[in-house]
Formats: sequence, C-alpha cells, structure tokens
Amino acid sequence: MKKVAIAIAAVVAGGSAFMNTASAEWYIGGKVGMTTLDDACYLNSPCDDDAFGAGLHVGYDFTDIIGLEYGVDWLGSYEGNFKSGNAAKTIDGDLTAITLAPKFNWHLNDTWNLFAKIGGAYMISGDEKDIVPTGSIGAEYEIDRNWSVRAEYQRYQDMSDDIWKDMDANFFGIGFNYKFAAAPVVAAVVTEEVVEEPVMMTKTHKEEYGTGTFEFDSAKLTESVSGRLDNFVNFLNEYPQAQVEVTGYTDSSGPAAYNQKLSERRAQSVADYLIAAGIDANRFTVKGMGEENPVADNSTHEGREKNRRVEVVVPEFQYEELVQP
Repeated sequence: MKKVAIAIAAVVAGGSAFMNTASAEWYIGGKVGMTTLDDACYLNSPCDDDAFGAGLHVGYDFTDIIGLEYGVDWLGSYEGNFKSGNAAKTIDGDLTAITLAPKFNWHLNDTWNLFAKIGGAYMISGDEKDIVPTGSIGAEYEIDRNWSVRAEYQRYQDMSDDIWKDMDANFFGIGFNYKFAAAPVVAAVVTEEVVEEPVMMTKTHKEEYGTGTFEFDSAKLTESVSGRLDNFVNFLNEYPQAQVEVTGYTDSSGPAAYNQKLSERRAQSVADYLIAAGIDANRFTVKGMGEENPVADNSTHEGREKNRRVEVVVPEFQYEELVQP
C-alpha cells in the first residue's frame, strides 16, 4: 500500500506540474470498475480472481488525434495460486499498475470520441514486480468544454515473477476527465477614420459571435451573450443611418443542408434580439452561409469552434462629427 500511495502522489504532482503551463490541452481524470485476472488460479481453492478497481490519470493532447497519458491503477485485492515445480504457491494481496501510453483519438463528432492506448505498465504485488505491455480501447462523451465521461477496457498482458506466471489482468471501468480549457474571447473590431477638422466622416463596424453564443445544436441564444448584444443596440441607436448585415456560418460537421438551415436560424436569432430591442427591422439584411467561408481548419476541434459563428457587419456609412485641431 505504501507503493500505491507514492504512485498516487506522483499523479497529483504530475498534474500540478501541468497546471503551471498555459496550455489548454491537458486534463486529469479518474475511473472505477471491475478487475478480473486470467491464469491466476492453478487450484480452484483458495482463489479469488475478481475485485473492485480504481485509477487516476493525467493526460496531454498534442493534437486532436495524438496524446500521452500517465496513470496509476489499483487493480484490487486477490488470492491466487500458481504451479511452481510440483507445488502450488499462493499470493494474497493487492495488485497495482503504473502506466504510460500514447493515446490515439478518433472524433466521431464534437461530442463523441473513440480512443485507443498502447504502452507499458509497471505491475506491483507485494515483492512481485514486472514490466508488461498494456493496451485499452474506450469511448468518451464531452459534456461541455471542460468535462467529459469515459468508458474503457484495459488489458495488462503476461505478468511474471517468482510466483506470478503469465498472469493477465482485465479492467472494465467508467470515469471522467476534466480538461483545463478556457473559452475563447472574441473581440469586436472597430475601424474609424479620424481627421482633425470639422468633416463628414465614415465608419464601419463588425461584431462576431462564436463559442458560447448559442445552446448546443440550437439557435437559442444563451444568457451570456445579452450584454454584448445590448452594447451593439446602443451603437445602432447612436447611428440610426447605419445598416446591418447579419450572416450565420457553421463548421463542416453534419449534412450541408442541415448546416445551411442552422446558420440561417442562428443569424435570424441575433437579428430578432436586436429588433426586439427597438432597432428598425428595415435596417437588417439576414442570411445564412452554412459551411461556406471558413476562417479556420475544419479538421481540428479548435478550428470547428471558430467556424461556428454569426458575423454582424455594419457597412461603411457617413456621419458628421466636429473634431477640433
């Protein structure tokens, strides 16, 4: 048990080291489940080759496809026996594994991810120790930008030492991940020509509403975006001559026809909010462009987030302003 405590402390320390970086692509997690042993019972009794198991892990995603994961798994308490010469030797105690393995991801969509890991494990049971190959397959469901749940099967192959002989372990678990990822901040872009004399000036304005603007797979606005839209209402009231172009976009996930309709509904939701705030509906041009005009790479998770957006553009218009030298 002392070795288990040291290993768990190593996971926590490793997580703290990652937390000191500015990266948004590392995560921590845990799992619980059932462990079974193969080839651990030479005699039927005494033998108990099923147990409760648990684990902790720290991971880092280098890309959407490839990551690296370090874990400590407590595989349970067992009573097993193995043939040694003409006699049977008995083991009674805990089994622990410290693992390090590359992780390969296959994103089915923005919420479901299938993964596989293959690497090595340092197995510990009392004085018995061995380094063995290990691999796992599983699926993850993303609840939001930070939290996801995981189901996983992991195999530890052919542990052998003075007593253990070609023993395999199987872990069936469910768990969670917490990813340290901050929501992106998109700032409005304002360009303005300034002349130091009384002149007729021109102005353009652009707003972009991306991640966090709408509920998942919906055109319903979230509460968090109302402050920015209210500021834009003030801008339009200040310049009643300004016209407004509202254009919705999606990423390339899903059917193009569905994405076109979704982009139109999201653009109309933004326009409807501004109209409800008192802006004349005749000042708006509203359209959806679906998957067209991506601003980032649709093959990455971050790129798809940037492409799901509504752009609000005020084309160049004139206004009079007295600017004293």
